[in-house]
Amino acid sequence: MSKTVVIGLTGTTGAGKSEVSRLLKARGAVIVDADVLARRAVEPGTPALAALAERFSASILHEDGTLDRAALARVAFASKEATEAMNAIVHPAVIAMMKDEIDTARARGARLIVLDVPLLFQSGTDALCDTTVAVTADEAVRRRRICERDGLTAEQAAARMQAQPAEAYYTERAAHVIENNGELPMLEAAVKAFCKEALV
Repeated sequence: MSKTVVIGLTGTTGAGKSEVSRLLKARGAVIVDADVLARRAVEPGTPALAALAERFSASILHEDGTLDRAALARVAFASKEATEAMNAIVHPAVIAMMKDEIDTARARGARLIVLDVPLLFQSGTDALCDTTVAVTADEAVRRRRICERDGLTAEQAAARMQAQPAEAYYTERAAHVIENNGELPMLEAAVKAFCKEALV
């Protein structure tokens, strides 16, 4: 593998995307986490935070000027239009930061860069990638993992799962699919097989 390969990693909640990310990191990949960048994108003083406050009012800010995430969620998820307005502000900022992270990693000689992005296809971030992979698991497995991970009831976990697109949304768009229904050794083998197939 002579050139830098950028992989877009996504998948349904509870499928084990974070575990796949960890395994790829262990194989030398540089991980670019969209959730981390999304928090940085709306720190005090950023254009994105100013734009959010202008669109949704200063009521989404704490007294110290930091983002009140709960307040933003209340107004931004109140309608499809509001959600789209929030995404139109935040997504471009995150994608710009991702591009900077990719450039930095490339300049440092990284061979493998993984963009860990829950909304990989929805946000258009897949355009930055050489290939994409979706992590999937059966609904019962995912529900159990979410309950254990987040301390939720089965009903709460199911509601969180239903808020996402169906599994087919990811599998139809991703170039590769990693199923994660078993124990860690099975996932390690699947990741190894993916690397062998995708990174030749």
